[in-house]
Amino acid sequence: MFNSTAFRKNLVLLPLVLIIVLVFLVLGGYQITKGNEKDEKSELFEQKDEKTELLEQKDENTELLEQKDEKTELFEEKNETPKKENEGLFGNFFRKKKDNMMESFREKDSILVKEVLKMDPKSFSQTDAMHKFYWLLSFPVQGVCRVLKRIGGQWMVRQVDGDKFVCMDNMMSDKPCLIYSFGISNDWTFEDFMDFRGCEIHAHDPTVDFPAKRGKNIKFSKLGLSTETSSDMDTLANILKKNGHSDSVIEYLKIDVEGAELTGLPDWLKTGALDNVNQLAMELHLTGLHNGEDSNFIWLLEILQELYKLNFRVISHEVNMVMGPQVDGLYNMVEVVFMKDDVWSR
Repeated sequence: MFNSTAFRKNLVLLPLVLIIVLVFLVLGGYQITKGNEKDEKSELFEQKDEKTELLEQKDENTELLEQKDEKTELFEEKNETPKKENEGLFGNFFRKKKDNMMESFREKDSILVKEVLKMDPKSFSQTDAMHKFYWLLSFPVQGVCRVLKRIGGQWMVRQVDGDKFVCMDNMMSDKPCLIYSFGISNDWTFEDFMDFRGCEIHAHDPTVDFPAKRGKNIKFSKLGLSTETSSDMDTLANILKKNGHSDSVIEYLKIDVEGAELTGLPDWLKTGALDNVNQLAMELHLTGLHNGEDSNFIWLLEILQELYKLNFRVISHEVNMVMGPQVDGLYNMVEVVFMKDDVWSR
C-alpha cells in the first residue's frame, strides 16, 4: 500500500541529496582543473628546466670555446715567430741540400773542366782534335745550372728543330732579362715564349722581313751578324753599343747564323762582346771543318779553351736529329749552350 508519509520524507531529502551530489561534482571538477593546471605548470617547469639545462650546456660549451680561443691565440702568439724561424730553417735546410748536391756535381765536373783548361790543342792531330772536340761537347757539366728548360722549336718531318735549352736560374728572380737573338727565319717560338716570360728581346735576321715591333718586348732589326760592317751586317760589339747595351748583362745570346758563328767567335772573344753574356747558345755548323784542307779542329779546340777561360761551361748539348749524321759519321750540326759559372772561380 502506498505510504505517503515516507514518500514525502524522501521527497524532502531529495534536494539535499542533489545538492550534495552537485557539491561533489563541483569539487571534483575543480580538483580535476587544478590537477590539469598543476600538470601544465609541471610540464612548463620541466620545459623550463630543460631549457635551463640546455642554456647551461651552451654556457659550458661557450666557455670551453672561449678557453680554446684563448689557448689558440696564446699558441699562435707563441708560435708566430718560431713558425717564421722554422720556415727559414726548412728553406735553409733544402737550400743546403741543393747546394750539397750541386757541390757533388761540381766535384765530378771539375775533372773535365781542368782537362779543358790545361790541354794543349796543338799537341793533337787534326783527327784527334776533331774527336776530342766532339767528345768534350757531349758531356755538359751538371753543377752549373739548377733549372734547365727546353723552349720553342717546330716539328720538322722526324724531329723538333729550333728549340733552345735555357738555364732559368736567374730568370726566376726579379732580375732584368735581356736577350739577343740572331737568326730567326720563320720560327719565333723561342722569342715569343721569352717575351711572354717578360724578357726584353732584340731579334735580328737580314734574310726575312718582319715589323720592327712584335709582342710586348720584342724589337726586330733586318740586320745580320758579321765581323765587318755593311748596310745589312754589323759586328756584335757594334750592335750592343748602338743599343746602349755594351755594359748591360745579356742573360741569353742566341746565335743560329748558318756557319757564320765560326768566323764570329774569334771576334767576339777579342772585342769583349761576350764579357757580359751569361748564356751563349749556338747551333754549330761544323761540316766545313771536315773538308780536307779546311779541317781545323785544333783551332776550334783553342776557341773552346778560350771560352772556358772566360768562365763559360757547356751546360747543354743536342745534336741536330733533323739533319742526322754527316761527314765522318758524326753529327756535324750541334746545338750547344755555354753558361758562365762564377762558382769555379771562388
